[in-house]
Amino acid sequence: MKNIDSLYVVIGALYLVIGMLLGIVMGMHQDFTLAPVHAHIDLVGFSAHCVLGLVYRAWPTLKEGALAVVQFLLFVIGTPILLVGIAVAIKSTSATLAIIGSLLVILGAVVFLVVVARGLLRSGRA
Repeated sequence: MKNIDSLYVVIGALYLVIGMLLGIVMGMHQDFTLAPVHAHIDLVGFSAHCVLGLVYRAWPTLKEGALAVVQFLLFVIGTPILLVGIAVAIKSTSATLAIIGSLLVILGAVVFLVVVARGLLRSGRA
């Protein structure tokens, strides 16, 4: 996937706007019940997606191959499931979506570790 780096940064920027909007709405209503969702939007949504994109941009050979695509899909699909799941868990007693989303995101992080370790350590560029 040639543009995985750009896609990650664009998705991260989208999460930045969503996180800020949620923060503004919470502040306007003085209801901070969804503060954990807001924090995860900013950290997993914005920060992590942008950092992943910047890593793929800095080391372009890392985005070659199927493993980078698998990692991207796990992270990009897992993140909204995690975020919605956290909101559902806060508003109800079901943490199922949050668990599924967190497992997808952590699996994406583990695959990213493999991609980075394999790509950088093998080539001596770490």
